Amino acid sequence: MHLNLQTPKRLIKEFFIGTLLLCSVSTYAQSRVQLYEWYPGESLAPLILPVKANETPKQAAHRYLRELGKKPDLMELFGGRPPHLDTQEFRLLTDQNKDSRALMIANLPKDYGPHSTRIENTMNILAEKNQASYILPISAELGLSVLERNDYLKQIATRFSMLTPLGGDDVTPDAYQQEHTLAKSTIRTRDYSEIAVISAYAKEAQGFILAYCRGSQITAVALGYKLIQDIPLLVEKNISHANDWHSIKVKDTPYGILKSVADAKGEIWVNSLHHQSVRFHNNGPLALAATSADGVTEATEFKNGRGLLMQSHPELMGNDVGRSIIHRAVEQKDKMLRTVSCRKLF
Repeated sequence: MHLNLQTPKRLIKEFFIGTLLLCSVSTYAQSRVQLYEWYPGESLAPLILPVKANETPKQAAHRYLRELGKKPDLMELFGGRPPHLDTQEFRLLTDQNKDSRALMIANLPKDYGPHSTRIENTMNILAEKNQASYILPISAELGLSVLERNDYLKQIATRFSMLTPLGGDDVTPDAYQQEHTLAKSTIRTRDYSEIAVISAYAKEAQGFILAYCRGSQITAVALGYKLIQDIPLLVEKNISHANDWHSIKVKDTPYGILKSVADAKGEIWVNSLHHQSVRFHNNGPLALAATSADGVTEATEFKNGRGLLMQSHPELMGNDVGRSIIHRAVEQKDKMLRTVSCRKLF
């Protein structure tokens, strides 16, 4: 069965039909798919590949690349042809050290290569806190059946202690039930795949989500929030968000993840590379963690303590503040892993 991307409701139904996400450990040996580490040659970290019960890892890699080539919007993203990735080296993903395993969600072709600064910087900063990094390929579930996709999502949600949706292009407004007016460079297949991963991960509530920029926006969309499609046109008193630095004011939140990073005035000086932002509201699963002087949402925190969403790019700040934000997220993640109860987000 092929993924139907006509509406967000239909997508979520296809991904989660017949699946009950519990706070438990799966028996992976009996799963419909196995997760493998894929070493395609030039990538900075191993890719994570779902492999069906009736195929080898090499066959799974070829299946993924073949299915990628059948998606016109993804082919537009990749310049008309699937990426060239070596399919010789694979390793079965074990549960050894899974509590120190971080998964970055790729959304641009450069994420597969050796020259992605955001991948490299995130890996290096996480390594300072003894975290091992992995990359989830764009729409990694391509070619899986509905039940296989459910199994794949369950394993992603329970076998990685941190999930990091990265910055990148705008999220398709279809996903938050708005008309497409001011969004740019949207890729529906990629966006809905990413939303499904984030939704499953958040619902399972066994790990921690650390998101940057687009990652913050698409995570909020996955949790039911909407976006401001263009700040310069829709925010009356705006400051420069597109390519600048500015101060953000840290708010009181249940877990205070950013408090220790802020200065004496409760502010953090951050980089800014966006033209969209989250439309925050109080009755959702997120707490407002920081705003800019014009009221734009700059950070949110999961009310259950299992996520920090930054509109800025701490991995690209190149200073101790950026490193401290990521370190603080890892410390919060480790604290939640030590929590006996499983406090659900929904």
